[in-house]
Amino acid sequence: MKPPEYHRYRNWPVKFAEAVDIVGVVNTSPDSYFGPSIASDVDAAVAAARTHIQHGAHYVEVGGLSGGSSAKRVSEQEERDRTLPVIEAIVAEFPQVNVTVDTFRAEIAAAALSAGACAINDVTAMTYDPAMVAVAKDAGARVFLMHLEGPGGHAGRKLNRPRYTDVVKEVREFFIERIGTLSAAGIDKDKIVIDVGLGAGKRPAHDYELLARLSEFSELGVAQMSACSRKQFVEAISPVPPEERLGGSLTGSLWSVLAGCRYLRVHEVRPYAQMLDVWNAITSRVVDAQGEVVQ
Repeated sequence: MKPPEYHRYRNWPVKFAEAVDIVGVVNTSPDSYFGPSIASDVDAAVAAARTHIQHGAHYVEVGGLSGGSSAKRVSEQEERDRTLPVIEAIVAEFPQVNVTVDTFRAEIAAAALSAGACAINDVTAMTYDPAMVAVAKDAGARVFLMHLEGPGGHAGRKLNRPRYTDVVKEVREFFIERIGTLSAAGIDKDKIVIDVGLGAGKRPAHDYELLARLSEFSELGVAQMSACSRKQFVEAISPVPPEERLGGSLTGSLWSVLAGCRYLRVHEVRPYAQMLDVWNAITSRVVDAQGEVVQ
């Protein structure tokens, strides 16, 4: 029998072959569906990043555009003005932290990487701007690819009226093509992370089907990121606004980790870090009968 592989996750020795990395979101767009995540200026954005890092984030993601169907379209210059000063300020204060830029524009991604970011989260999986592939390859950046059904997505259907014959099959086929294209272009598979895009051109029923069968995506040979935080699929079960969806978000996220997800994209880090710590304590038996941590 192969011995367990240990990885120190925060303060716990964890029986995981791979740790789970938490990606803390900093939104510089006023259109975000989760108001508390919006940073109105550079100082507020850096403060949000600081909180994420203090609470255990492994990545800080900076985005200047909202992916919601009601979000306003902004110019490339406006997106640049929203994101680059924030990335520069975060990198200056926290040079050891992984910074991700959330954009589908290659020029914005290139500028962000030059400013110190090390990863790109493209909600169109690099289908909107084909130049994005070369930008990522040349920089050796990690790439997060999301499935989006709707404007800017790979199929261009209505974001609020999605139709699938088999949502899992269609999303899998999309990622098989994307992984093949990026691999052929010279991007290593260990740099590719896929995100099934919960709520992105999908009804709650589609989201629950994807979550239930999330482990099937592990067969594609790349890491997965889960983005359950405050999503609408929680509202379908419990009709509450985004500010009151933490419990459902945590449930979906823990399920995702058990299904093999390597990254969690979240709006507030502490509850998810705590969730993982408690799960690790239970499964690794690192707390003795007296409640002491066994190192």
